[in-house]
Amino acid sequence: MARRIYRGLAKAMLLATAIVVIIIVAAALAYLMSHTHESITKPSLSTTTTSTSLNALLTRYSSPNFVMHAINGNAIVISNYDENVTLKIPVSRVVAMNTVALQILIDIGAGGDVVGIEGYASQLPWLFGNYTALPAVSSGMWSVNYEEIVSLSPDLVITWSYILPQVRQKLGVFNIPVIAWGSNDNLTSLIIALGVATNHTGKALALINWMDELKQEISSYQAQVVEHPRAYIIFAWEYSPWFVAGNGSDPYTTALMAGLQPCFNESMMVQPEAVLKCNPNVIIAVTWNLDPHAPNATQYCEGIINSIRSNPVLNQTAAVKEDHVIVIPGYLTEGPPRYAVILYIDSVLWPNIVHVNATNVLNQYFSEFLTTAEPGGVWWCSG
Repeated sequence: MARRIYRGLAKAMLLATAIVVIIIVAAALAYLMSHTHESITKPSLSTTTTSTSLNALLTRYSSPNFVMHAINGNAIVISNYDENVTLKIPVSRVVAMNTVALQILIDIGAGGDVVGIEGYASQLPWLFGNYTALPAVSSGMWSVNYEEIVSLSPDLVITWSYILPQVRQKLGVFNIPVIAWGSNDNLTSLIIALGVATNHTGKALALINWMDELKQEISSYQAQVVEHPRAYIIFAWEYSPWFVAGNGSDPYTTALMAGLQPCFNESMMVQPEAVLKCNPNVIIAVTWNLDPHAPNATQYCEGIINSIRSNPVLNQTAAVKEDHVIVIPGYLTEGPPRYAVILYIDSVLWPNIVHVNATNVLNQYFSEFLTTAEPGGVWWCSG
């Protein structure tokens, strides 16, 4: 009798358990079906809310030559140098015929979308790592391999502003979108444009925040400077000590942002007598060949300073007499790294005001953004 009761209870318990299991499974299936349906019917980027939010972001960071707005969240239009360029987003094949654009794409985590690079970028392995092995679509300032670009089937080509008309004319027949950026353009606009275009907006905003913090720090230092010194900016020391960086060049823009007054406002050859007439308080020698990790990097950098000191004209300037000769690599004056360069220049000129270590700032940029560059090395020198 007891066994029969026990078996009856056992059957009842099994039945109850089975019912509970069935209820749980049914509830789970209902939950999954409802959420699967929700994910299928979930509003896409083309909804009014998302499009409005994206437009607000693009409007906030628009600037001359980069007036941007979204189309239903699936495309953006960039009014760039008198032409409206429509980009279906996200783009996945980009030819970065501009070293600034290449830096930014790597910075924001979109380097994998790059399929072609500028010829000069291929000469900077210490900056761009394995990206230097990508097809180089240009050599020199005006020589462009358009057949190579077309063969790469890009969704977007980014070039320099000075060559834009030619590039648009050549690639327009293939319906390849082209935008340009120049040294006088707003850098944050390019960052946001590329962030949205490649679906890496979050990292783009992080890069902008990093830059904004440095801008504020630089502004606080420069507010304490009473007199802004005159500067003689040698565009490329290896080419000629008398060819100066002028308006429209990255070294010139960087010097202005560092609070300097350039002796000359145009990129041109100058006479030694004109340099003496300006009598600069600081000489900035720009080199495009410094390999920071080369065994002779320190010797190479300091060799430029010694050459300036021994120059019969330049050694008469206040800059040499005050030990304000600064050597910087031109490729660091392009794009986000220029803020580290500005801090370095200001720390040399006003060591009692600027207490930040510019090399640490540059290493931070390499660690967090341009991860293809190896921290450490000799990136600049002064004396």
